[in-house]
Amino acid sequence: MTDPPRNMVFEPAAVPLRKSDIVQEIAELLGVAAPAMSTGSTEPRAIFALVNDHLGLGLDNALGKPDLARAIVEASGGRWSPDFESRGATVTKSGLLAVLRAVHFFLDD
Repeated sequence: MTDPPRNMVFEPAAVPLRKSDIVQEIAELLGVAAPAMSTGSTEPRAIFALVNDHLGLGLDNALGKPDLARAIVEASGGRWSPDFESRGATVTKSGLLAVLRAVHFFLDD
């Protein structure tokens, strides 16, 4: 068997993240403990307040979960998609990933 060319890049297989993994990663980036997940893997509202407070975004922490998540994403210049939230005032996995991208944006800026 021959070796692959040196310029060939192998990407690791995508590992499906759980919502709790995304919340944990956001918390780690902020240097805080991750808030506990609610029943049914519902993301805690506290993670969005932590992002707002630790990054000094100045958003209204009284906003509901999807609205605060949306404000975080839009503050980074990102777009909020309707599939980022679902009934029952929850943020979907895609929405959490958008918040994670926003956190990276602010920390890398």
